[in-house]
This record gives sequence, structure tokens and C-alpha cells, in this order.
Amino acid sequence: MEIPSELSPAKLLSLDVLQSQLQACGQGVKVYTGCRLYPPDRICVGDYSQIDEGVRIYAGQGVTIGRYVHLAFDCSISGGGQCVIRDFAGLGAGVRLITGSENIDGSGLTNPTVPESLRRVERGQVIIGAHAVIFTNSIVLPGVTVGDGAVVSAGSVVHRDLKPWCVYAGNPLVQVGIRPRDNILRLAVPLNHEP
Repeated sequence: MEIPSELSPAKLLSLDVLQSQLQACGQGVKVYTGCRLYPPDRICVGDYSQIDEGVRIYAGQGVTIGRYVHLAFDCSISGGGQCVIRDFAGLGAGVRLITGSENIDGSGLTNPTVPESLRRVERGQVIIGAHAVIFTNSIVLPGVTVGDGAVVSAGSVVHRDLKPWCVYAGNPLVQVGIRPRDNILRLAVPLNHEP
């Protein structure tokens, strides 16, 4: 018996299609059908990165994804600002990177049904450092930098910059540990020198 497409795993988009549509696309990139990448000409994806089914990227001012980055099912990048995800970073299922938000101070109206001239949207940049890991259903707000190697526990709201190689948890978010920086960087050395 044939499995209906709704119950089947997603298929990979061809590398030829990705390289012709994205602003830049490296080798060995895996992007599954069922994701949304818009507009593709503002998205760069580095070598061996993977974007799972259900991911939504609304590139706004641009999205740059480094090498060996994984965006798990149902992640999203939105808000109209800029996003940079550096090498070896990982986003768990349902992670939200928000690069812009409505200003509610009364200087404009809110929501995208209102003409642009009457809205006041503040857009910023979100930077996810190399080797950073953001676990399931966490939210990173506009203007935040998650330092290299930092870890964010599941369900967290990241409203401020996070120090490199620290582990964060809770709401409000607090540092709960430190990662073994030297060992992680040593393990990545062979991948950093690939041709």
C-alpha cells in the first residue's frame, strides 16, 4: 500500500535549485520540501547546513546561515531585520528568532494590514554565535547576540546578549553553567580545514 504524501517524510530540494534561487548556497546543503524561504535572494546558506521541513525564514534585511548549521522542524526567522547564524550552531524545533517588532508607544498603528506609512516597526539584528545551541521552543528577541558556544535551554526567552560558552536556563534567563570550549573547538578542527 502506498503511503499518502501527507504521511510521508519530506524530500530534499535539489542543490541546483537552491544554488540558482538563494543569494548563496554552499556544497552539501540539505533543505527539505515543506519549508518556506522568502525572499530567497536575501538568504545565504553555508556548506553542509540543513534546514528541516516546516522551517519558515522571512529574510527581511537578510539572513546568513554559516556552515554545519541545523534549523530543526518548525523554526522560524521573522521580523524584517537581519539575522546571522554562525558555523556549527543549532536551533531546536520551534525556535523563534525575531528580528523586528511593532513599536507600541503610540507613534504608529500596529499589524501588517495597516499601510506601512502608519506603522512603526523597530527592526534589528539577531546574531547566533558559532557552536551556539538554542533548544526547543525558545525565543530570541530583536537586537540580541547569543555568544559563541552559548546554550539556551528549552522554552527560554532571550531578551539580552548572552556571554560566550555559558549555559542559560529559566525565565527570567540566568546562567547555570559553562561549556567546555577547548574540547568543542578541537573537535571542529578537521571540519574547518575541509577543501
